[in-house]
Order: sequence, then structure tokens, then C-alpha cells
Amino acid sequence: MINDLFVNACILIAIIGFANQILINKDITPSASLKYRLFLSSMLGLLGILLMVNSVQVFPGVIIDFRNIAIISSATYCGMGPAIITAIIIAVFRLLYAGLTYPSIVAAITTLTIGIGSGLIIRLIISKTKQWVYMSLMILMLPSIALYMLINNQTILIESLITYCIGTSIISTLVFFYLKYINISQDAYRKYQLDSSVDYRTGLNNVRKFEIELNKIIKGLTEKSIITMIYIDIDFFKEVNDTYGHQNGDKILEEIGKIILNSSSYSDIVSRIGGEEFSVLMMDCPRDKVLEVAERIRKTVQEHKFPIIDGQEINITVSIGVAIYPETVNDINMIIEKADEALYQAKRTGRNRVVLAS
Repeated sequence: MINDLFVNACILIAIIGFANQILINKDITPSASLKYRLFLSSMLGLLGILLMVNSVQVFPGVIIDFRNIAIISSATYCGMGPAIITAIIIAVFRLLYAGLTYPSIVAAITTLTIGIGSGLIIRLIISKTKQWVYMSLMILMLPSIALYMLINNQTILIESLITYCIGTSIISTLVFFYLKYINISQDAYRKYQLDSSVDYRTGLNNVRKFEIELNKIIKGLTEKSIITMIYIDIDFFKEVNDTYGHQNGDKILEEIGKIILNSSSYSDIVSRIGGEEFSVLMMDCPRDKVLEVAERIRKTVQEHKFPIIDGQEINITVSIGVAIYPETVNDINMIIEKADEALYQAKRTGRNRVVLAS
């Protein structure tokens, strides 16, 4: 019997882990998208069915399993409605699997009550730990009442209750800590994903994300495509760091990142691709519009008062190089190089200006 209970527990843990891998990029909470909550609650309903099929026979005619933990897991992640859906899936299967007998009807009613009760508990404004404790107590009490109604032999009843309560308590605690571990792992995974694509200083795309987006653009290139690379570099930024310190330099980078983002369209890909170098990738914009955006960035930076830590304000400028495929660049793979050449031409000819690659 202990081995069978262990198998039941392993099925429960394995399916929860599998669901986590499928939905690792989705933040599943009671306020998440309905389709994801319905998907997870349906999976947990199927998990409850699987646990029933692999139930443990304590005595002839007396079986136990951990299907109710699937219901409280559904309530924890998905809220009241999906928890009831999970319970309905399990209850309907119980009736179809065992037929319309008195024990199966009692079991189905108990399952539905647990679904509704879990949904109500999850709405309480208390900690997740307390919610889980209250739901765990409920799945101990209600099935125990059902067993009391179904089993007339006192010895069998007591042994069944002890087995059920001990097994459910252990697995409920284990699942709670496993779910906490999953949440921590998901947070770490998402943070890693964010750090791998976002520049920590400015919140813009980093160079890795820039390269990924540029490669996507290149792969989707058509004869009618117009691709623009605006390359931006802060003038005399080393002197700014040397004079005012790196902490102020970092504040300036953040400010310039905001200026570039606010000067661009929502569809443009804005990135920080070096220490003081930024880029804007634009699709299907005519030359006049591109140069207008580049000049707007240059002028806004020039006129902006950059606050520094000691209360002073300083002015800085940027130099900008622009390359447009296919107008000024025949080979899309050369667009970065051509924009870089235009940028350095802007530097050589006096800085604080926009130069279009020729």
C-alpha cells in the first residue's frame, strides 16, 4: 500500500512539474489570461482523473488517492472558476468510472464542494501559506466525513481515516513546498531571460537582442523592404565620466535612453549596443522621415539639461550616422558598417550632427 501511495504522489509531482515546463513563460495567477487558467485547470482535472485511475485500495471497496490536491492547486494558480472546473472534471469522471452508485455520488458531491470551498478560500485576503493550510484542512475534513458516511465497520473506518489523513497531510505539505520552489525557479528563469535581452542601465534592448532582431529583419527581407539603421554616439562621453564621475555618467545614459525611446516610434527597435552607443532600427520609413527622427534625437539631446548628483545641470551632444537599405546600402549585411562609417564622419566633421551614409 505504501508503494502505491508513493506512486500516486510521484504522478502528482511529475504532472505539476510537466505543466510548469509548458507554462514557464506564463505568469499563471487568478488574474492571468483566462485561456491559460482554463488550460491549467483542465490539465489539473486530467491529473485528478489519472490519480483516481491509480488509486490505492486500503480495504476491499475502500480506495484513497490525492485527487483533491489537484483541485486546491487549481484554486491557488487559477482562482475560483477554474478550481470548480477542475472539480467538475474529476466528479464527472468519478460518476462515469464507477457508475451512479451511492459511494460515487457522495464522492462527486464531496469533490464539487472542495472545488467551491477552495475557490472561496483563495479569495480571502490572507497569505498564500494560510490559504494552502485552510484548503489542506478542508481536504482532510470533507473526505473524512464522506468516509464516515460510507464505511460502517469502525476498525476499517479508523484505519482508512488514519491512512488518508497522514498520506494527504504529507503530500499536501510536499506539494506546497514544491510549488514554492517552482515559483522561485520561474522568477529566476524570467529574470535571466530579461537580463539576457535588456540593458540593465537603460531598460533598452541590449546588443544580443539587437542582433537577434536584426537577423529576424534580414531573414524576412523582401524586394519592397526599407531598413534603416540610426547609429548614435555621445560626444566626449569619456570626459563626462572623468569630470563628473561614472555615477553621473550612468544617469546621463539613462536620460539619453529615454530621449531616444520617446523620439522613436513604438515599432522601432531601440537598443544600447555599446558603452555610450545606441541604435534605432526602423522598417519601411522613407528617407525624409528617418532623417527627421535622427535630427529630433540630436536636437532634443542638445537642448536637454542633464541633472547631475550635486544639483548642477550640464549639456551634452550626440553624433549620429544613418544608413538606409537599399538607398545608401546595397547589401543589408553591411548596414551596421555603413551606419558606423557615417557616424565617424559626423565625429570627424565637428560632432553634434547627423550624417547619412553615401
